[in-house]
Amino acid sequence: MGALFIATATASASLSGATGIAQADSLPKLPAVAPGQHEPVYHEGAPVPVRFGPDAYVGYISDISSHDFGIYNDVISSFGALRSNDAVMQQNLDTVVAINNAAANNPAVIARAQADAKADQDGLLDAFADAFGQDLAPHVHAALAEHRLPKTEMLLGGGWFARAGGLASSMFIEKEIYKNDRPFFVAPERIKRYEIDGRQLYLNSKSFPSGHTNQATWTTTLLAAMLPELAPQFLARGSEAGYNRVVMGVHYPLDVIGGRMTGTAAAADRWNDPKMRANLQAAAEEIRAELEWRCGDTLANCVAKQNAAGKAYSKDSVGEYTTRATYGFAPIGATDAPMIVPQAAPDLLLGAFPHLSYEQRRQILAQTALPAGLPLDDQGPKGSWQRLNLAKAMTANITIGMDGNVTVH
Repeated sequence: MGALFIATATASASLSGATGIAQADSLPKLPAVAPGQHEPVYHEGAPVPVRFGPDAYVGYISDISSHDFGIYNDVISSFGALRSNDAVMQQNLDTVVAINNAAANNPAVIARAQADAKADQDGLLDAFADAFGQDLAPHVHAALAEHRLPKTEMLLGGGWFARAGGLASSMFIEKEIYKNDRPFFVAPERIKRYEIDGRQLYLNSKSFPSGHTNQATWTTTLLAAMLPELAPQFLARGSEAGYNRVVMGVHYPLDVIGGRMTGTAAAADRWNDPKMRANLQAAAEEIRAELEWRCGDTLANCVAKQNAAGKAYSKDSVGEYTTRATYGFAPIGATDAPMIVPQAAPDLLLGAFPHLSYEQRRQILAQTALPAGLPLDDQGPKGSWQRLNLAKAMTANITIGMDGNVTVH
């Protein structure tokens, strides 16, 4: 009989010379080949930025959702019946009013919410660079300013034009299905508006699900899969972006929860697309090489030093992500329902647990899941995207028994 062994979420890390990215003296400088592309700044001894070729812009099966009708409505379809629950809907409104009003005397909170509101068009990468931590974030800002991350920018940057996004994950259709009015429209006397000169942030488009949260979620979920050393920080940052929509008074908590669900499902579709995953992994190597060159050590060591110095983006990223996944709602459905993990979800843990099987990763997601029965928890056979707690799953301490089954501690 074999002995038990202990495993923790780990990630591979390599020095820039081992990444396969060419050095500055081995490649010619590349001219811009398409509108919106820029010539990068080159540094002696640094990795040379190499753009994707034209074929990277086309040919993704995940451009169409794997869910019914090529969209993500079946992920959040329980919202239709939920709207007749007066108590939940009243709590939904009261919660946004409380969060929105509480921010009135905190200019820093308002400024952060306004910045996230603009990021959907301006691009999330620079806005979310703080998720890398206080030491690494300046390196990310500098690399982006010097256009040294072309693969990453093509896939995850550019706002609505990020190639890893797309129409399937836009939420335009889902919003029209539910036609839910925004809180500042329903209760204008209770919501404070935090306007920005020259930018219209209070549009009368529909509220459910939150498109900003959806975009922030699929971006940060893919970053977490790509760079597992920083996974919980990325996920917490995505959840903060959703919370900031409530701060602005433009979304209810259920809108944000729905956006997290669809964004996670969209990220899973992208990660399960072989061509997209290969390109996301190439972008991950691009980021890793750049940061290792700039910080002078492996990414894992740089992150560890940063965290030890108390300079991580969040001191409790798992707790923040978990709290923002529920917003204090009480169960309204069966609380003893087993967690059915959506089929596409387990591979999102590949970066954190590369040596585990699909079934073992599924077990981690099942054991780290949120409580059953909360609003939007789909207890049907396709599984519950609402109950997934990726931050807890990606940081899980586990034992693997002699039968191969996983136990999360």
